[in-house]
Amino acid sequence: MSFFNSTSAWIKGEIFEGVLILVFGASIIFLGLMFWKFGGTPNARALIFPLIIVGFVYSALGGSMYVSNQTRLPVFQQKFSQNQSEFIQSEKKRVEAFQYMYTISKVVATVCFSLTLLIFWLSKSALWQGWSIGLALFAISGLVVDYFSKERAEIYYKVILEVLK
Repeated sequence: MSFFNSTSAWIKGEIFEGVLILVFGASIIFLGLMFWKFGGTPNARALIFPLIIVGFVYSALGGSMYVSNQTRLPVFQQKFSQNQSEFIQSEKKRVEAFQYMYTISKVVATVCFSLTLLIFWLSKSALWQGWSIGLALFAISGLVVDYFSKERAEIYYKVILEVLK
């Protein structure tokens, strides 16, 4: 199996994840709109904006992942064809360069979950609790996204290291 098959599999996994994130974001926006249309209680009304905002964030993230990785595939194919060893070295550096982001997402999720708990303990306001649910949804979604992304990155990085031996 060519090294580029691993690169292609990684990019196709990112494209698939982008589509899933986009669909998730659109679903959350739809849910927020349904709360707007049919929600009559204060708690239901308090979820409208948090859901729509989280939905837009994830829709933008998913759309961005989809578009950037669609354009990345032919560029990577060309670079690989021109100089395989240089391409593999550049991929090693690129994969190493974004590893810190997985730690950041765990810290952000921890802060969001902590704020959610604090707000639920300290506030009886439906509005504040609605925003905290939005924070928790943002955090758990981010962890799920990074859970799969990190796995693909680790698999790809192992292939890179094997090829460089």
